[in-house]
Amino acid sequence: MVEEVDFRVHWPGFDFRTLGRRLVSINLSDLAAMGAEPRYALVSLTLRGTLPLADVRRLYQGIAEQARRFSCAIAGGDVSGTLGLLTLTATLLGRLDSARSMLRREGARPGWLLAVTGSLGGAAAGLRLLESGRRPATRIERAWVSAQLDPTPRVIAGRVLVDAGIRVGGDISDGLYREVDRLVEGTRLGATIDVERLPLAQGVPRNEWALAVKESEDFELVCAAPAARISAARRILERINLPLTVVGEIDSAPGIRLRNGTRMARLEGAGYEHFR
Repeated sequence: MVEEVDFRVHWPGFDFRTLGRRLVSINLSDLAAMGAEPRYALVSLTLRGTLPLADVRRLYQGIAEQARRFSCAIAGGDVSGTLGLLTLTATLLGRLDSARSMLRREGARPGWLLAVTGSLGGAAAGLRLLESGRRPATRIERAWVSAQLDPTPRVIAGRVLVDAGIRVGGDISDGLYREVDRLVEGTRLGATIDVERLPLAQGVPRNEWALAVKESEDFELVCAAPAARISAARRILERINLPLTVVGEIDSAPGIRLRNGTRMARLEGAGYEHFR
């Protein structure tokens, strides 16, 4: 995560402890996207010498908190100085039961359902609020900001999907559209996303569904599987109060389509691109 690209220290209510948690969480999400069990983390920080020691301590506190929460040992890393922007890097290693018991991006089949965990669009709404410079004034707005700054990696959900026999999936770090596109990339397949079925975060207006599809860093999981396996995973996830919502299906026609009622919706520039 790079200052002024991935975060801004002048955001209202910015806190280095939360930033530390996010650094670990977004990498834990990569393990969740494969159904892996976290084991070790390497953390490398490039910091300004003028950064107050209290901020550095809070940063490390957040890193340690989130790693401990998910039984991930900080095994090493590096620290360097800079005269410029802060750069925070984490590399996480996890464990799989076998090479066959994991989520991969390839392997989807026509007729399979697309499903997502949790809710979508909250992180994008939170980022929009932060960029406006206005502090969140309501419980819903605070939840949006939390979704952006302090996401929950779906590590347990990743294991549940694998245990239910699901083998195709990933995490939603660059918007649902982009992640679904990756599930069919390099194939002759496509997908249809049903806009009306999107599980929007509380308070996100239904007419702003693009927040959930375009660039939201929700760090939820998306998967593709036969209906029976989706249902099996949903029943297990209900026990931990985490919804698994069907939002579309894999098609035999190339391209990603957005269905909104009886018409097909259009979306320009869908998905986050790092160098855009």
